[in-house]
Amino acid sequence: SLKPSGTIEVHALTLQMKAAGETVVSLCVGEPDFAPQREILEAIGEAAMKGLTRYTEVTGTGELRSAIARDLKERKHVEYDPGEIVVANGAKQAVYEALMALCGPGDDVILPAPYWVSYPSMVDMCGASYTTVSTSIDDGFALTPA
Repeated sequence: SLKPSGTIEVHALTLQMKAAGETVVSLCVGEPDFAPQREILEAIGEAAMKGLTRYTEVTGTGELRSAIARDLKERKHVEYDPGEIVVANGAKQAVYEALMALCGPGDDVILPAPYWVSYPSMVDMCGASYTTVSTSIDDGFALTPA
């Protein structure tokens, strides 16, 4: 059976605490604690005024995927064709969709720890099982050969 999201439970608790007047520093849902920059808000307004308010391609607009490919090349020195890039509304959605597309009953998924609290349930929803593998801050939390 599907377990409730720990993230959602903690987020609900932090909202209740704030409503009760408590000071809360919440790190549970991964959203920033600051407003978007003025330039971003202005760009959103301009896009809306141009009528850019409809659904885009499921993988993101070609323009956005091309910009991401350029950014990855400049900042991370890796090259991807825009057709290899998929834009999602969050990492959790992207990981879930990848798991659902690639994994099923009989598959074993490696979960590098530490991991986001939702990942085990996401693997369970695929019908797969998982093996947790510890990582270290000394290795940048990357998987390393045994």
